[in-house]
Amino acid sequence: MIRLLHANFYRLKKNKVFIGIIIITIIASFVMVFDTYQGNIANEKYNMTKTPIDRTYIIYINIISFLIAIFVSIFVGTDYSDGTIRNKIIVGHSRKNIYLSNLIISIVVGLVLEIIHLTIVTIIGIPLIGKIQMNILDFLYIILNMILLIIVFSSIFNFISMLCSNVTLSTVGSLLLILIMYVFCMSISVVANSTKELKIQDFDENGNLITQYIEDKNYPGDFNKNLCKTVINILPTGQAMELSDVNIDMKEIKIYPLYSLGGIIIINVLGIYMFNKKELK
Repeated sequence: MIRLLHANFYRLKKNKVFIGIIIITIIASFVMVFDTYQGNIANEKYNMTKTPIDRTYIIYINIISFLIAIFVSIFVGTDYSDGTIRNKIIVGHSRKNIYLSNLIISIVVGLVLEIIHLTIVTIIGIPLIGKIQMNILDFLYIILNMILLIIVFSSIFNFISMLCSNVTLSTVGSLLLILIMYVFCMSISVVANSTKELKIQDFDENGNLITQYIEDKNYPGDFNKNLCKTVINILPTGQAMELSDVNIDMKEIKIYPLYSLGGIIIINVLGIYMFNKKELK
């Protein structure tokens, strides 16, 4: 395993895709910081609530999923196209160690990208936007959730790339999968966030704001609502969307680590089993 990891890290130092996603991360982080900063200037002008830096820290988790998909698919796919995986097996490395070494390098890359983002937001963002507003323990808990999500995403894309010998198919497949998962979670979030009553606000003839609540005839029912909410909580894209929500409910995300750990175990156990059965050409 040590030799496999050493070889992977040696490849990583010269990997152009890795350098490319680092550059993308740096640019994206600066854009997020300055976008929040400019938005807050506009909000202050119109006496609107400012966006805290908390969300700028967290929202990157939605971007990193796509970057991990690209890196893992190309990095592992190159092993197949160059015949490296077959050679590793010939010289005596076990398939389990080959699978896990690629998983570890994928996780490390994801964590490096996240650290770069957090560092930039801290150094540039705090002076411009202000300090973290939420409870520090809650913030650290969210960071823990993001780390677990990075491991989940790395596990999913490593699974696909190790079982698909074609680098193009694995790259396209991984990107399509993550896109479909995001679209699916966004579509069912309407049901998951539905309420039995609709809030209607209007002004009376004296200019006073009046709030009324009426029954929502299109309410999908408690079962459908809870089912959609559970699906969102289980899927990593759903968790990422919920974590980056401005009005995040800390009670709602308490169960996220268990879902993530369960996904990590299931995906990798299944991946190692199927890779052991895979016929290499």
